Amino acid sequence: MTSLYVHIPFCASRCPYCDFATAPATSALRARYLAALRGEIAREGAALGRPRIATAFFGGGTPSLLDPHEIASLSDAIREAFDFTPEEVTFEANPATLDRARLEAWRALGATRMSLGAQSFSQRALASLGRTHVPSDIAPAVTAARSLGMDVNLDLIFGRPDEPDGEWRADLDAALEQVPEHVSAYPLELVLEPEEGIANWGGGGWPTVERWRIAAAAAQPDDDGLADRYELTADVLRAAGYRHYEIANWAQPGKECRHNLVYWRNGEWLGVGAGAHSHLSGRRTRQPGGLLGYLARVEHELGRIDDAAADPAVDTAILALRLDEGLDLAAYGARFGAPARARVDAELRGLDGTGLLERHGDRVVLTDRGRFVANEVFVRLL
Repeated sequence: MTSLYVHIPFCASRCPYCDFATAPATSALRARYLAALRGEIAREGAALGRPRIATAFFGGGTPSLLDPHEIASLSDAIREAFDFTPEEVTFEANPATLDRARLEAWRALGATRMSLGAQSFSQRALASLGRTHVPSDIAPAVTAARSLGMDVNLDLIFGRPDEPDGEWRADLDAALEQVPEHVSAYPLELVLEPEEGIANWGGGGWPTVERWRIAAAAAQPDDDGLADRYELTADVLRAAGYRHYEIANWAQPGKECRHNLVYWRNGEWLGVGAGAHSHLSGRRTRQPGGLLGYLARVEHELGRIDDAAADPAVDTAILALRLDEGLDLAAYGARFGAPARARVDAELRGLDGTGLLERHGDRVVLTDRGRFVANEVFVRLL
């Protein structure tokens, strides 16, 4: 079985902190992109022998911006190319772009989960992040998805510019009032260098974004403030009965995102669309992040780009440590060999006594503190 990721890059406006492959919803390239995407789906399905899809995830961008007929056309292409009988189908949504017709189209495609980009329940915070929705959009979107039998993930961001004391706790309390099956919470990360695809946007392009990010970074809480917010998140959600199963993800029992677990367990998935990555038969590939680069490659049937920098042994160790189940060194050694196990074990033993990890027999897991500074652990394995 294979999992499927489909990238829908279109957004009503570009959030200045975003580093994903995106493009304006009104882009003249929209119809051309969707046609190219359907063509890529058809070719990949044929090349893989029409595999069964175990899970699917439609990310972006803002997939909820697609019109019902666009969703239906995409659904037809997927069902023709694959044995599309997934256990879980997730689509990302902006609270301001949902209506009943769109939700019903996603449900007809097979959607079982909606990942809602709430980000905050504070109007001040949403404005500081350049979001297009308002707090009052969130609850109706949750209710509408639930009315069609979908689970809901709330996506939240902490450490916003000029974030006052107490605002993040109020966000957590407001989120829990919606009783989401799943919560994703991330610190605001601001990359101060151009990313592929930024030229798809007008309005000044990268220089405008760069100025916003520099100002926002100066107004963020310091590292101690971010650590306090992360610890608060873990404590509040744990007390509410959520399992902290991955660094930035919490779920009610049995409601973990099965699709994302495929990534974190280094499973097999096909990614289609601009900037999408795939991992199939031990080979990692990707598509260009910019719309024009993606279209040129797909329309000329040039094939995917090999990710030569990928190291399966390193990737597997790092991804396993993101999860609360941690890294099983015995299973890791059986898969990659004794030398690989010995190298990873030696690097991790250099952190013994730091409070960043714990050992339970052959299993190594990050502590709450280790999760917050996980990159300091991961860099030792590169």
